[in-house]
Amino acid sequence: MPKAVKLAISISADDYRAIEAIRKEDGSTRSGVVSEAIRLLRDKSEKERLTRLYEEGYRKHPEKLPEIKALEKASLDILAPEDWR
Repeated sequence: MPKAVKLAISISADDYRAIEAIRKEDGSTRSGVVSEAIRLLRDKSEKERLTRLYEEGYRKHPEKLPEIKALEKASLDILAPEDWR
């Protein structure tokens, strides 16, 4: 584990109560709750960045009609045997 760094921050009383409730429920520490929140925020930001890159790439190189038709056919071939009742 990387070396820990202490950080003093000010948060609202509501946020403090939320952290306390979460840590008590999970049996975690305040540091653990804040670290998990930061990790989740980083993951969310990375997913958003990758989605933007995917969308930009798709706009630059959209599927062509033959590719769409091939995907439709493949989908029908795969899904046709399913019982959709």
